[in-house]
Amino acid sequence: MDKEGAGDGPEDEEEKRKWEELLALPPHGSEVFIGGLPRDITEEDLRELCEPLGEVYEVRLTKDRETKENKGFAFVTFTDKDAAQRAVEDVQEREYKGRTLRCSLSQTKHRLFVGNVPKGLSEEELRNIIKGKGPGVVNIEMFKDQHDPNRNRGFLFVEYYNHACADYAKQKLSSPNFKVDGSQLTVSWAEPKGSTDASSAAAQVKTIYVKNLPENASKEKIKELFDKHGEVTKIVLPPPKAGHKRDFGFVHFAERSSALKAVKGSEKYEIEGNVLEVSMAKPLADKKPDHSHRPGGGGPSYPLPPYGGGGYMGDPYGAYGGGGPAYNQPMIYGRGRAPAGMRMVPMVLPDGRLGYVLQQPGGMPPPPPPRRGGDRRDGGRGGEGSHSRRYRPY
Repeated sequence: MDKEGAGDGPEDEEEKRKWEELLALPPHGSEVFIGGLPRDITEEDLRELCEPLGEVYEVRLTKDRETKENKGFAFVTFTDKDAAQRAVEDVQEREYKGRTLRCSLSQTKHRLFVGNVPKGLSEEELRNIIKGKGPGVVNIEMFKDQHDPNRNRGFLFVEYYNHACADYAKQKLSSPNFKVDGSQLTVSWAEPKGSTDASSAAAQVKTIYVKNLPENASKEKIKELFDKHGEVTKIVLPPPKAGHKRDFGFVHFAERSSALKAVKGSEKYEIEGNVLEVSMAKPLADKKPDHSHRPGGGGPSYPLPPYGGGGYMGDPYGAYGGGGPAYNQPMIYGRGRAPAGMRMVPMVLPDGRLGYVLQQPGGMPPPPPPRRGGDRRDGGRGGEGSHSRRYRPY
């Protein structure tokens, strides 16, 4: 290992002081975003609004560079995460000077992706390198080679105590003068674990998940149990799956604060002798898409191709689905519905007519067909297909 690749901590007293300063800053999760602010609000007004919820470290009121007028939103940093969470619960949807405020946890970056890592380094060596280049390392995610557990896969993720620690380490690790076994690391910001959207959505949830319900529990009985915490807008009891009993449901509140009260550890609920388990419901953004399904035949599963802003592209020639056979090569069909799990892409056949190529969603398009006349055998196969709506692979 190059000498530059090792590191056990600050190199000198000056760097040690710098590390201490970074660690003295508030942790990740202590900053909130507040929107819907009146245009005439001041930083002092924001401090008065937030200080009853916890010690305020910093207020940043966003202003237009040219007009110097505030843009109607700000960032408030508390000294701890608990105060920030209280702010989310208290300020969200609060009426303030004729405006309805919005409040959520700010998504500051505090996680790094580190690539081009020499694959022969052990976990212990990698930890020493990373921890020697910056303070506040909370977690390091390393990945072993599936074929050789003694080797890593050449990349890792590092989570830091706060953004300042992560930014400092990013500069150190990506310095042109810093190499590990002769390799220049590639360092960039990584998305927070669980994704940004999921974290923001979780801060807005007003619904609780209720488990261990009796099979015959009525919506009226459940509402009576929970409406002491605030207005209940809806009770959802999903139908049971075939051959199974339904023992859970969802309670929707008008205010998030009511939902939070309902799931406090001091609250106990019981219906017909069943002690209920309650927790905050997860937003859809928190639920991981299920790509675990594998089509029959042992082929790999393929995620649907994204289109536009995160939706899925419609298929005018067939429908996506699961359970179809696994195809290793494209096959040509006449016009019609595609087999399950495949899509049909139009292309010109060697004989000049239009055919449709079966393609797995997300897969690479097939190569273009050879020019007509380039291979007599191919031309002959095209002729055979003229008597059927299905064409053989060329």
